[in-house]
Amino acid sequence: MRIYVRPRLFGTRNLGVFRDVIRWASATAENSYDGLKCGVEIHLQLDTKTKLFSNSRTSFQATPNEHVSYFDLALPGSQPILNKHAVLLALKAATALNCKIHRRSMFDRKHYFYADQPAGYQITQYYHAIASDGILWLQRRDGISSRDKLGVRITQLQIEQDTGKSVYEIDSDKSYIDFNRTNHPLIEIVTAPDMKTPREAAAFVHKLQILMKHLGVSTGEFQSGAIRVDVNVSTNGGKRCEIKNLASINDIIYSIRAEYSRQLNQVSQGRTIESVTLGWDGHNISVQRDKEGSLEYRYIPDPELPPLLLSEDIIRKTRDNQPKLPDELIDELTAAPHGLNLANAQTLLSYGLVDYYYASYKILEEAEIKGKNAANWIINDILGIVSAGEEKLLPSIVTPSRLTDLIIAQKQKTITKIIAMNVIKYFLQNQADHRVTAEVIDQYQLTAMADGNILETICSNVLEEHSDLVELVVSGKKPSAIKFFLGMVMKNGMGRFNPQDSEATLKRILMAQHPEYANSQK
Repeated sequence: MRIYVRPRLFGTRNLGVFRDVIRWASATAENSYDGLKCGVEIHLQLDTKTKLFSNSRTSFQATPNEHVSYFDLALPGSQPILNKHAVLLALKAATALNCKIHRRSMFDRKHYFYADQPAGYQITQYYHAIASDGILWLQRRDGISSRDKLGVRITQLQIEQDTGKSVYEIDSDKSYIDFNRTNHPLIEIVTAPDMKTPREAAAFVHKLQILMKHLGVSTGEFQSGAIRVDVNVSTNGGKRCEIKNLASINDIIYSIRAEYSRQLNQVSQGRTIESVTLGWDGHNISVQRDKEGSLEYRYIPDPELPPLLLSEDIIRKTRDNQPKLPDELIDELTAAPHGLNLANAQTLLSYGLVDYYYASYKILEEAEIKGKNAANWIINDILGIVSAGEEKLLPSIVTPSRLTDLIIAQKQKTITKIIAMNVIKYFLQNQADHRVTAEVIDQYQLTAMADGNILETICSNVLEEHSDLVELVVSGKKPSAIKFFLGMVMKNGMGRFNPQDSEATLKRILMAQHPEYANSQK
């Protein structure tokens, strides 16, 4: 059975689905992966405004080759200038992963020829990386089940530059290169082969993705290429094979399962497992080439870049300024007084809305309304109406004060939930409007009641359209159907009318048209 997952699934609205996919994908029992070992190499684009060794902007929404400098194209005479912000983000990542940070690191040239690599080499840190010897702990709630806790060792964290992007959609007979991505700063995170099931490898990548997004190190998006994953797979102590460029959590799970089966079949036929580089097309594993070794890349120290020297002070400040990490925040959100379920806590964390929730919670508690209502509104209502990417605007546009004004008004039944959602949409679409929430609410209420006959007209139309049901209400055979009429009025009125006023209008019309109904209401 294949399970297809939307690109924005993980780290998005319904993080509970992550656990479901992991569970479904594990149709083969966990203990059936005897002898399997997995390690991952993760390339993360750092969330910087400029590139690693030039002042070109890091924008992928631009026209192809719009943000390209002389150095990005490796033109003769151009030289690298290191982006300090990229180094600071690498330090934040290394600190959160409990790595040993090296005060002295160096840049190397990794030589290989490909059209998207104009210099003929990639600048990276192979021999002397900025950090090493870290660990990231996984718990059962992260999606593992074969053990209560798993520490995945980080063998190396290094800074390097990205390549260009090959484009094939323009002309079927030609390939084109967009160099906007060239020289974008990356960190490569390499793990030990500590994961023994596809589920554990997927859970590790997902947790790292959430961690880096939380820290502001990377957007962590699969669909934009901000995170790209290679998986190393071996069985029973044999040679490892590398699956390149996996673009989703789903791909990680299924490609490992397919490669595990391939290696078992090879062994069962008496063949030796060769160390190869593999591709995954979403359905099948294919051998692409023999796996290259470090000698084939002809690494040499970059002669144009001096050693990267870090002071003890900057390392200490990075550690001291580290925010609360996801595990600690999840513990807080799921414990008293918040008591959120795990899926909701993970959703707030994934969207970077934990502080937004905390601020709204405090205001509601001071107004003697359960602060937990803020989480329900944010997750179940607001995230359902905002466009992708708009979530980050919520704290500054639909501020905690504005959000709680709407929650309080709805609790006091002065507005409906639909009006509240319309007001939120209005704020997002009119960011220059700085009026207080009450004024915008009044605007909607006045619009709704601009014609005094609107509500009565809607109620009359609903009753006329459902005359058969009216007879059942009037006769007393189905008095509860009045609630159906009310729902239709609220729908047709787009939630602009107060439910109590709507129900009263419906009953008034029924009593005027059907005296027997009027008598039954006395």
